[in-house]
Amino acid sequence: MLNIIPRPNSEEIYGGDLTFDGGVAVSACDEARPAEQMVRNMLSKFCPTIRFSDSGKVAIKFEKDALLPKESYRIDADGDKLIMTASGMPGWTYALVSLRQMLRTDRDDKTMYASCPCCHIDDSPRFAYRGVMLDEARHFFGETEVKRLLDLMCLYKLNVLHWHLSDDQGYRVESDVFPLLTTVASRRNDTQVGGKRSDKFTGIASSGYYTKKQIRHIVEYARERNIEIVPELDMPSHCTAILAAYPDLSCHGEKTDVSTTFGNTERSVCPGKDSTYDFAAKLVDEWCELFPSPLFHIGADEPAEQEWKTCSDCREAVVRNGLGDIKELLPLFVNRVADLLRERGKTPVIWSEKLLRGVRKHAIFEVFDHIDPKALATEVSQGRRVIVATADRYYASRPYCMTPLKKTYCYEPTSVLGSPGSDAGVIGAEMLLWSEWVYDRLKLDFNLFPRMCAMAESAWTDRARKSLSDFRKRWDAHKALMDSIGVAYAGDKLTDPGIFTRKKSEYIWKNVDQYDEVRRNNL
Repeated sequence: MLNIIPRPNSEEIYGGDLTFDGGVAVSACDEARPAEQMVRNMLSKFCPTIRFSDSGKVAIKFEKDALLPKESYRIDADGDKLIMTASGMPGWTYALVSLRQMLRTDRDDKTMYASCPCCHIDDSPRFAYRGVMLDEARHFFGETEVKRLLDLMCLYKLNVLHWHLSDDQGYRVESDVFPLLTTVASRRNDTQVGGKRSDKFTGIASSGYYTKKQIRHIVEYARERNIEIVPELDMPSHCTAILAAYPDLSCHGEKTDVSTTFGNTERSVCPGKDSTYDFAAKLVDEWCELFPSPLFHIGADEPAEQEWKTCSDCREAVVRNGLGDIKELLPLFVNRVADLLRERGKTPVIWSEKLLRGVRKHAIFEVFDHIDPKALATEVSQGRRVIVATADRYYASRPYCMTPLKKTYCYEPTSVLGSPGSDAGVIGAEMLLWSEWVYDRLKLDFNLFPRMCAMAESAWTDRARKSLSDFRKRWDAHKALMDSIGVAYAGDKLTDPGIFTRKKSEYIWKNVDQYDEVRRNNL
């Protein structure tokens, strides 16, 4: 068994090891020069005694096969040669990732050396979209932490960071067009702690935003790791932070503060005002200049329909556009924003909390709640594409007592369309880390690992090749790697707790202490 996560889709183990001693010669085609430098850096860091020489005993070669799909790769390790073949840097990057996971060190009486199993791997991903969502509207982590997450995503062949940068509790992107978003919307006076029903607060103001320069650096850092950053500008609801800066965008124009509590605030930019769409167009233009991804997430969940009902502009918009009732304002808003995104070469992604009727067919649904699978299958049959992020399986923000590792690993993404079947229409899967109750790296690591690895395997590996028992063995082998790079993963007793522990821990998480599992993990 090769200790690679996600499991390769074709592998053959020959027996014995390819040992990197006596010097290593590295060669590459012109296009693979960056990969050549990457493998030199990797081996030097992993085993400092390795020497590189053109006359080395072991030869590492990067070869090109233009017929291979973009992210596919082959590894041939046998005798005194290691050949990594791909059609471009994404494939060579993933070949190197697999090599890193297979590497072992040992020593004899004189020196330390590195080795990998002699094997053949021929590997391609199941889904094109393999993502993680990081919510920084609730808690701001900063450039160093985002880059660290990108490194960990690349290690497990995840290729999309869905970056949730605006919500009721904060707006995190520097704006030259609307400067109050930088000075007002990025700051809140306090932060709720202790759970949704808690009346406790930190008593400390919180702030943070990314400069445009930082965002460009992060986008490039991600690109070098074959990761695309999909930004989320949540609209028309979840806009309390924006309204704190520009209250005239709301239905009634009242002043408000950036929200200090979590949960839906029932606040919204007004979908009945032309000024809302002017604002959205200018802000989208500013974001499009920063984020080259062809996808652009616009949220569109939890509409503030009660507020809209009391708004004269919203009621007039219902009549003016020939709508049946106030509920139809949401698809109207989504379509107008979708159209302006299409003009800019972008495809909108929206949360599918409600299966919106009449939404442009090119808009991608991100499925996070349980909706009618037959209705969703009908949408897919008509050209709709879907990202699977089902809450009770892929919410990394939830404790393990609510979503054990087994529940995440055994989930079949295509089941959102009914019984597991064809992958058609499902472009991928995504793990979501909402950060209401995730304040720091310690809990971020704990909540993501090993769950992120389990989701990554569902997104990469063919369904027939998955095995929970096999995954657990490979994860056991990965713990040493996690320890070496400082990842504070969850221990086995906490990732799959018994039923009585689950009930007690869930009560504690919901009502008392959202870090209880983390503290027990460190005992």
